[in-house]
Amino acid sequence: MKKAAALALLLGAPLAAQTFEVGLFIGQQQYPSIHSDVAPGTTLTMETDDKTVVAARFGYTLVDLGPAFFQLNAGYQPEAKATVKGSLPGTPSVEVGEFKENHWSAGAMFNFKAFVAVGAGLEFRSEKLSGEFSGSSDSTTYNRVWARVNVGFAIPSPVVKPFLGLEAAFPLTTKSSGVDVSASNADVLKAMAPKSQFGLYAGIRF
Repeated sequence: MKKAAALALLLGAPLAAQTFEVGLFIGQQQYPSIHSDVAPGTTLTMETDDKTVVAARFGYTLVDLGPAFFQLNAGYQPEAKATVKGSLPGTPSVEVGEFKENHWSAGAMFNFKAFVAVGAGLEFRSEKLSGEFSGSSDSTTYNRVWARVNVGFAIPSPVVKPFLGLEAAFPLTTKSSGVDVSASNADVLKAMAPKSQFGLYAGIRF
């Protein structure tokens, strides 16, 4: 009887939590510089300007135990367009095209509740990358895992709990920034994919 009660309690814990989260991330997305040897001793450098991005997120607390809770989350970031500039040694940078990126994500976070709350987790992002250079365009999909960490404050209240914090995110895999001139367009776009994000994350839990 005791074993049955313990099992029921364990299985019921996810349902007992019943905490939902709706949030919005606003911040800067950074891109790597890529390099390509176009001739012996001559390297083309392409740099993508940092871009302000906005992403919506939804979370569900699966387990809530004292000072910590485990959360599943999903998100979507609309398309962000960033200017790409290119330069050769000894020449100024000039605009050479436009890079676009949007993604959907799914992942999990561990959050530790204290005076200053801290969270860390992983999420899978399916990133749609596209670029327009010299009148031609191409696109590809880049699937990879990102790490997210945040720190902030939550306002305790009986029903709705607003929160605000700082967040940083980094991909766990990246393409080399050195691109061979014979590389496929998909590989070039993946080498140009975002390398980090920093910003504010705010929302409500209920």
